[in-house]
Amino acid sequence: MTEPSDLLRRADELSERAAREDNAEVKERLLRMAAHYVHIAESEEWLASHPTTIVSIGDLFLKK
Repeated sequence: MTEPSDLLRRADELSERAAREDNAEVKERLLRMAAHYVHIAESEEWLASHPTTIVSIGDLFLKK
């Protein structure tokens, strides 16, 4: 599991790089990558606060 703070730091670095980029295609790609890093960080934070348990997995099989 990657630390969300590391992912957010990387997203900031990519955003800063995009701000200095002259090529529009490269700039757009850097911003999309930064957005993905933010999304992954949010997912990691959610997973850390909602751990999977055997009971929760068992509930999936019991629901109709």
